[in-house]
Amino acid sequence: MFLEDFEKLTRSEKALFSEAVNDLLYQCFIVRRIYDRKMKMFKTNPDYLYIDRHFELIEDYLSYINISLSKSDEDGIIFISSGIEKNHLRLDVVTTLIVYALRSYYEDQISRFPEEITPRMTYGILNTFLQETGLSNLTKRLSSSTIASSLRVLDSYNIITKIEGSYGDPAYSFCILPTIRYIISSEKMNTLYNFLTKKDDNLILDSFERSEE
Repeated sequence: MFLEDFEKLTRSEKALFSEAVNDLLYQCFIVRRIYDRKMKMFKTNPDYLYIDRHFELIEDYLSYINISLSKSDEDGIIFISSGIEKNHLRLDVVTTLIVYALRSYYEDQISRFPEEITPRMTYGILNTFLQETGLSNLTKRLSSSTIASSLRVLDSYNIITKIEGSYGDPAYSFCILPTIRYIISSEKMNTLYNFLTKKDDNLILDSFERSEE
């Protein structure tokens, strides 16, 4: 079925198929709106449009390797998940903490400003948020360099997108994308919340990571 439908595509469409699917497999998340740093504005992502237009064809193709293709029109994202529990990215302690912080900040901003689906965050806002919520005291592994490393990982998977500067500098800014809602399940977010709200002076996140092994 796949080959029959694939052969109906034009040569240029086949080339776009290869490019879009490779981006999808590499990034896992494809967002509808991407940030153009040269134009300094968000624009429509051609990969998203192509995959959306040929969703059933790509879904059929990925099914041969037991990968599921999903879409959220509301959040404007398309993403994949493995049906055999392989190739899952395991987040380290710092990245887990940053994801939790970004998800919390994202949901707060969306509830206050529903029209703003990509809240902007700066180095200063992130550090202030970590301190005000007490998250900065939860592990000794948290530092400017480890935070920068975690942000680079999240950027590569379209969880955030850099706007200005480098994550290694103290003047960077980035936008949080709707994909932040999908990187960790609600069940694990609740489990993490329970660990974070325990009144324990020990390294809660380190304990949480060990419990997940």
